[in-house]
Amino acid sequence: MSRNMPSAQMKELVKQVQRTLAGEDNQVQVAEIKHHDGQLLIPNGMSVDAAIELLERRRDYLEEEVVVTQAFPVFPYDGANALAICLEDMFGWAAAEGTPGFFGKTPPRMITIEVGPGLTRKIPWGRFSLPGVEGFLQTSVERKHGRIVFVCHSVVKRNSEATVQALYDRIGAYLNENSIYAGQAIKIRFRDDDGNMLEMPEPTFLPVEHISRDMLVYSKDVQDAIETNLFTPIERLADCKANDIPVKRGVLLGGPYGTGKTMAATVASRLAVDNGVTYLYVPHCDELADAIEFAKQYERSACVIFCEDIDRAITGERTVKMDDILNILDGIDTKGAQIITVLTTNHLEDINPAMLRPGRLDAVIDVTAPDAEAVERLVRLYGKGSVAEETDLTEVGQILQGTIPAVIAEVVKRAKLAQLRLQERGTVVEAISAEALVISAKSMQSQVDLLAKLSNQQKPEPTFAETLGTALAPTVERILNDKLATSVKQIGEIHQAAC
Repeated sequence: MSRNMPSAQMKELVKQVQRTLAGEDNQVQVAEIKHHDGQLLIPNGMSVDAAIELLERRRDYLEEEVVVTQAFPVFPYDGANALAICLEDMFGWAAAEGTPGFFGKTPPRMITIEVGPGLTRKIPWGRFSLPGVEGFLQTSVERKHGRIVFVCHSVVKRNSEATVQALYDRIGAYLNENSIYAGQAIKIRFRDDDGNMLEMPEPTFLPVEHISRDMLVYSKDVQDAIETNLFTPIERLADCKANDIPVKRGVLLGGPYGTGKTMAATVASRLAVDNGVTYLYVPHCDELADAIEFAKQYERSACVIFCEDIDRAITGERTVKMDDILNILDGIDTKGAQIITVLTTNHLEDINPAMLRPGRLDAVIDVTAPDAEAVERLVRLYGKGSVAEETDLTEVGQILQGTIPAVIAEVVKRAKLAQLRLQERGTVVEAISAEALVISAKSMQSQVDLLAKLSNQQKPEPTFAETLGTALAPTVERILNDKLATSVKQIGEIHQAAC
């Protein structure tokens, strides 16, 4: 029997009940109604009137409106993408409708979202009517446990409730196996520059296909520390779990500007994607807690969060912001999570000791400038085949040891001009000699030394609070002295009166 039976068929059904049960005693007043192929069966002892009343109640019940709402623990764009795919699978299409409002209906929207590096897709957002379903489905968002999630809200007749729930189940099953963001490298802002929460963050995919592990060249001790504490957990997740090594960890990369801290995190993004690990780049440290909540949605394998230049938050005296970061690193907000947090700082020497307590950071790596051996490898890397394997780079390595990779890259670039000077007129530079590299390194070194000398002479500008404190100090001191003198006088008068 059809769930949506027209009134004419319903009347005919009632007549059949009357003919079938005419004259029988009225002993049973309720019965479960099931739809099946075949005869209309009525329980023994049920009267015609009781059967009619039961069918009418069932009809009224199925015509009632019900609200079916479900929140999916994924970022809204991920959920909306899954909804669009499941609607197409189940119905082939779904008509968009205007959403009623105070100033009339708001038309439905087609929004463009990124679904991969350089890839976009248009998905519907708003209110939809479903084929064969009386009512509507509407998409929305809500915040749960500090994260923004996707919500489907349906108002339909009860006879369509099972259809809507089947759609929700299909969306959930799809999201369990598929995601726009899981296993990808993305950059995201959760707050504006004033620290206010964004209504809808906009994830951006990071291209990683051109990133290579060969781009990393450090001194051996630094290389070993980065490989062990950052790359190994990303590349060998299963082995870590099998050996009871926690995936959750905190890594702090410190060292002077330009030594390659960010490059290590960049290579980590490629390794993460290659191994199905989600990589999340957060530009501002005050968004770290937001990033943790986002990451919890996509940590089925694991998630790496990279937040650079957190100096202001973890140096100096204890602050609320520092305590927030300490709580995250302690695991208060990430117990059981498979999240690797990578932080960078240019001033390891200024880190508050509270940050260094065991259990908060699993590794503190001082990314120093390359030594002589690392310089030689960097010269060959930047030379891209123009420096022959047999070329002895010992002298240039000695000259440039302790300089940052950007300087070494510039030396190689300038060495081509030095090589041209060493060759005959009209010839083409096909290879760069050790002599040309030494000439370039020596000329570059004097420039680097002067830059370092001038940089060391510069003092950091005072903060707004420091400037304000200095300006108000004399006034505050005078007010305090006046109040102290007044208080002493009042105490003396009280003492005399008491005596």
